[in-house]
Parts: sequence; structure tokens; C-alpha cells
Amino acid sequence: MICIECAHPVTSLYTAYSSNNIRLTACPNCNKFADKYIEHDSVLIFIDLVLIKPQVYRHLAFNRLSISPHLHSTIRRIFVLITLFDVYLTWARAEKESYRDESAGSQLEREVLQFPVLGQYIFFVLYCLTETAVTHGVLRYFSRYAASKSPEAPSYDPDTVTIALLISSATKLFPILMVIWSYDIPAAAKAVGWAVNVSTIEALNIVLMCGHGKACGLMLLAVASRRATVRFFIWLLIGRSGLGMIRDEWHAIRHIFS
Repeated sequence: MICIECAHPVTSLYTAYSSNNIRLTACPNCNKFADKYIEHDSVLIFIDLVLIKPQVYRHLAFNRLSISPHLHSTIRRIFVLITLFDVYLTWARAEKESYRDESAGSQLEREVLQFPVLGQYIFFVLYCLTETAVTHGVLRYFSRYAASKSPEAPSYDPDTVTIALLISSATKLFPILMVIWSYDIPAAAKAVGWAVNVSTIEALNIVLMCGHGKACGLMLLAVASRRATVRFFIWLLIGRSGLGMIRDEWHAIRHIFS
């Protein structure tokens, strides 16, 4: 547990006198409340999260969601929800670009869109999971070298980095507004991608206290690794005619059971 204002370690966040009566702990370093969000409801926390306030990131990453020896159940639910929205955006962008112009999009997307719906869904789920796994793996590993060595900085914890990354990726949930308003999906996907990158850089800076320069370097390394992995993924499927083989097997299985 840390003070969300100055990141100084504290032994407790509040003292409970009864079930409805608590007193927030004052930080011995800055004399402010160690964690004011203990008394705030989820709506105010979400608003401050959208505004990328450092205090709310520290509250969630160090004081609220890191109390379990394993990833908090809330984080696991956020991961599933974000992945589903990421699959939707990627799939919808590929379909819309294909409808606009048959020559638009990559060869991979044109090949995949010839699959049955279930085959397309499985492919895009694996595609998005691969991107997420590479991004988190690279940032979890290299963050230890960029984390601040200051005695006032929180100790490095890879799970805390994962929590911060998932919190910053919550921007991917904004396309839920497409249910109400019609947006241009490729443009929305690009805007969401840039917003997630900016939020991730800020989250790394807040959690690691490493400065924006190192945070940008970590993000560039993660993006480069993610793109290299995706290109290798595409080469496996297209360069070696993998998609054709998968499609032939799919039709053979359907023929057997039809």
C-alpha cells in the first residue's frame, strides 16, 4: 500500500471504528490522506480514470486491485471484456474496409473473410490475444530495467504493471457508444489505438515513476515487438499457405458431418 499523492509506503489506508465509521490515514510524508478514493464511489473513480489522474491509477494498481496474491477477479473480468471489444473492432474494421474496396486491407484479411463466421471469430480472437500477450510480456519484462530506483518509488512488481496496462486499455470500451451513434469503424479503431497508446505511456510513467522518456521507449519497444510477431503470424498463415490448408480442412470436416 502506498500514498496516492506522493507514492510513499504506508502501513494502512484507514482505521475502522465501526462498520459505518472509518477514518482515513494521513501520509507521514506529505500529510495528505493516503488514499481518498477509499470513500469515493465507482462513478467518480471512473471519471478520474478517464482524465488519467495519477492518484486514481495508484489507488487501483497499488491499493485496491493488488491485494490478492493472484490477479484480482475484477482485472480478469476487465481483460475478458477488453479482449471481446478488441476482437469486435478488429473484425469490423477488416469487414468494412473489404466492403469499401476489394483491394483494400491486407491479403490476410481478404483470406480470413472467406472463412465461415465461426472460423473468422476464432481467428480474430487468437490474433488479438497474441497482440495482447506480446505487449504485456515485453512491458512486464523490460519495465524492471526502467523502474525508478529512488527509495521513495514503489518496489517493482510485474503484476502491478499488468494491472496498470489493463486499466489504461479500458479506452477500448468507448466504441460501445457505436450502439447509439454510427461511427466510421476504421477511423474509430485508429483513434482508440492512439488513445490506448497515450494512456499506456502515462500509466507506465505513473506506476514505474520512470519519466515520460523511458515510458515512451518501453511503448515503442512493445509496439515494435507486437508488429514483428504479427508479421511472423501472417507469414505462417499466408507465406506457407496456412490459411488455404486450414480452409480446406474446415470444408472437409463440414462435408463429413453434413
